[in-house]
Amino acid sequence: MIEFNKSVKKVLPYNRRLYLQFWDDDCDLPTEWNGVSIQLPGAYQGKVPGLTAFVDAYEGLFKNVVLKLDNGSSWTVNHDDKDLNWFPNDEDNLTALRALFKQNNIPKAFRGALIFTNDDLLKFSRDLISYPSAIFNKEGVYYKNLDISHGELSFIMKIYGRSSIDLLSINKELLREVINENSTSLFIVKEFRGSSL
Repeated sequence: MIEFNKSVKKVLPYNRRLYLQFWDDDCDLPTEWNGVSIQLPGAYQGKVPGLTAFVDAYEGLFKNVVLKLDNGSSWTVNHDDKDLNWFPNDEDNLTALRALFKQNNIPKAFRGALIFTNDDLLKFSRDLISYPSAIFNKEGVYYKNLDISHGELSFIMKIYGRSSIDLLSINKELLREVINENSTSLFIVKEFRGSSL
């Protein structure tokens, strides 16, 4: 069963404020977080793949990570730094995700987190991977990145437009293990500043 929860801070298995400090280049506070960006070659040099190609490339990685971390816990899916309306437009895309909202009588202006079981997360993987690229704001630019967090482990998959999927964790050994099991010639793995893997 998929839950819709308006209290994102309460359902995240980590402190959101401290997690967001990790992204602040001006913050000198020590952080427990480590991360890598898993990119397609050329993604940050303007060679952005089409949406279908992006999803096809990352779907295997996404599913491998979910299955690797499967311990019966749930997963929390939320907008990365601030909670916005899930669907700010009526585009003909993300059909499975839009249908989920409709079937549960959840307004498209819902702000909050979605809580998925492992099986449901896998079922919605393509829509979640494509979400930031498929939703545009009024100015026609990417809307919002998604954080997909394991319910017990401090482990996050962050989905960026059509640029990358990032993996972050407080547990260095677990992160290193996930990276090693998913290293292929398809991707470039770039370690975040301050990470020591």
